Amino acid sequence: MSAADGQPLPHGYTNRTTARGGRVTKTYRGPGAVARQQREELALRALAARLPVATVAESRPRSLVLDRIAGRHGQDLITAGHGDAVMFALGAILRDVQAIVPEFYGEFDGSGVLVHGDFGPQNALLAVRNDSVVLLADWEWSTVGSPVTDLAWAEFIVRLHHPADVGSLQALFDGYGERPPWDERQAAMTERATALTAWVRSWKGDDATSDWDYRLRAIEQWREVT
Repeated sequence: MSAADGQPLPHGYTNRTTARGGRVTKTYRGPGAVARQQREELALRALAARLPVATVAESRPRSLVLDRIAGRHGQDLITAGHGDAVMFALGAILRDVQAIVPEFYGEFDGSGVLVHGDFGPQNALLAVRNDSVVLLADWEWSTVGSPVTDLAWAEFIVRLHHPADVGSLQALFDGYGERPPWDERQAAMTERATALTAWVRSWKGDDATSDWDYRLRAIEQWREVT
């Protein structure tokens, strides 16, 4: 990564994301980096003008250069006490995501919905002047699947990183218009966390999975929030 690409952005966990002027450069790391870059580029180009996604300015080996979008990070807003507004907005935008027929994916056979794959406040920017979502970032895990997958993952992020704000989960379901049964949401969290544990293990070995092992145990212990 060249210093010319800019300064690292906060909230990056897997890849390296830097900003310079009006552009963001995302460099993909870990197993399947090339495939994940291709997946994200496919999604961004297919969803342009249909969802609040970044515009691809340039595609490079192992990296994408994207137009930078101004906004307030979802997790920062939750920490600042705006959990209800953030989660309601996410529930509403998820309905828009799932209304799009994902025919641009080869695995689409007419069933299932568009799945972001890492949906939640960690990958959302909200408008400066209101609570609308202006960016859904990080489409590298996107696929076709169950409508519960993304909803459950947004809940997982809140339960794990913002346990004091679990009361805001009701706003997520209100925005979405539905509250699927707890056993379905819990199973979706477990499935996704299990897949990510295996991915981390393939990259960094068994010693690097302790955080994900903890998260899987936490999911098993969680109960419905009323």
